Amino acid sequence: PTKAHRPQQETKGVTLKFKMKGFTLIELMIVIAIIAIIAAIAIPNLIEARKHGNEAAAVGALKTITNSQSMFREGDKDRDTVQDYASIQELNTAELIDEVLGNGTKQGYHFNTSPSTTTREYLWFATANPAVVGTTGDRYFATNHRGGIFYTTGGIVAMNTTTCEIPTAMQVVGK
Repeated sequence: PTKAHRPQQETKGVTLKFKMKGFTLIELMIVIAIIAIIAAIAIPNLIEARKHGNEAAAVGALKTITNSQSMFREGDKDRDTVQDYASIQELNTAELIDEVLGNGTKQGYHFNTSPSTTTREYLWFATANPAVVGTTGDRYFATNHRGGIFYTTGGIVAMNTTTCEIPTAMQVVGK
């Protein structure tokens, strides 16, 4: 055989061997299986962490609404000479809450706030309900003019705009 047909090549006394390198199909399948197992363990934990983050953000937004209601009332932000509470749209117009919260949806929760239909100078009520139950959050929140934040896992909290009382089945956040 000639030099061109040899499996080895000699260059200045050094022999170089040409060999194909790569992964076998079994090796690739094992790597894919390991990645799939890690993903199966991690994804549910990430979903739970996101839900808890959304719930914490909802509590924070309700605290913001509570403070904004006080500033709106005491500062007569609607300039009608009546010290009254506001709807979420009025809080947004007065620039007491950010525009995202003012549109009613933030970080996986729907927000609503309204003054009492009978005594808007003294009472108001706000709710935060998950946009997609089980995905964006598991808890439903409510607060009112007293400032405490309450939650339930029993279903959507309806706005009580007459007496603005928190439903008795709800629990205090943090206890």
